[in-house]
Amino acid sequence: MTVARYIGLANESQFNEETPPEAVVHLDIASSTLDAPTDTQMFYGGGLQRSARLHRPGFYAPTGNLVYAFDIKTIGYLLAWALGGYGYEADGGTAVGHHKHQFYGSPLNILPSFVARVGKDHFEHIFSGCVINSLEIQVEDEFTMATADITAAKDSKGDLKEIPELLLPDEYPMAFYEVTAHKQYVGETDNEISAVVKSVTITIDNNQDADAGRGLGYRHPYRIIAGERETTISKPMFYEGSGPLEELWGETDGVSAAGPSPFQLRLVFDSGEHGTMEMRFPNTIYTQVQQQPSGRDEIVQETAARAVLGSEVTLHEGTVVDTEVFVELENDSTEYATVTTPEPIQE
Repeated sequence: MTVARYIGLANESQFNEETPPEAVVHLDIASSTLDAPTDTQMFYGGGLQRSARLHRPGFYAPTGNLVYAFDIKTIGYLLAWALGGYGYEADGGTAVGHHKHQFYGSPLNILPSFVARVGKDHFEHIFSGCVINSLEIQVEDEFTMATADITAAKDSKGDLKEIPELLLPDEYPMAFYEVTAHKQYVGETDNEISAVVKSVTITIDNNQDADAGRGLGYRHPYRIIAGERETTISKPMFYEGSGPLEELWGETDGVSAAGPSPFQLRLVFDSGEHGTMEMRFPNTIYTQVQQQPSGRDEIVQETAARAVLGSEVTLHEGTVVDTEVFVELENDSTEYATVTTPEPIQE
């Protein structure tokens, strides 16, 4: 048996379309829990016995995740599907042959859908009508890691791809030392804070609800509805004083009635000749700052923040959008093609 574990991805032009498109890119995954659902049957107890006598097929919507060390090219697909807002400028990058891609949070509650083809040694497990429930980007210790939590509409079986057939990126996965962190207050200059940040985890949670997409005449969801988008940042830091706590308070000596001091946080991912990515959170506030000593161990200052609306961002074509997260990606990829919000399937 060949160990062949991968994920192939492709955009959908229609939600959960009948014939899943072939993958346009493959990821060498660290792991994936994307699988058939665990509760697929309806059982009717009735009053004739202590055990159920009847069962019928029930609502069916697979879930799971993909985890991989991301590169400067393939991360664009996940960002487009997780955020929904996308703009493209050909040759707009700072390097020759590089294009500019802009991603931002969409106000729509129907986000782009895609197909995920998971290689599982013996067969290719195909999931259609996929949406990203949450996207986590983690920079810590070694490689930069992306975890996409996925909700899907349906699964089926396909033929496993041979390794030479996989469309793997040439770009290398990024390392923690290729990421810098920057912080800026209103009216002040940008300040790099990389030296005091131990790690950072960004989570974009769409709160997708497959149950809300149920309808008559079909066992699978007709659509998957996005709920509130929550964008949070976990950022353990070296303990160098009470500064972050004062920002949580809103004053230097105690809790302010006005609440936390807002700031802009930027993360810059530099992949050298392959391109760059900047994640910007224009309006961010601390929701947690704690310092808890233990013996003679180092005190790690645990901070958590949330990015909120309230700061307008101008796209390359001049459109102004109100978003709590804005990502600008430069690489040699052409437009992330058919990233659109597909129409719900009609039976």
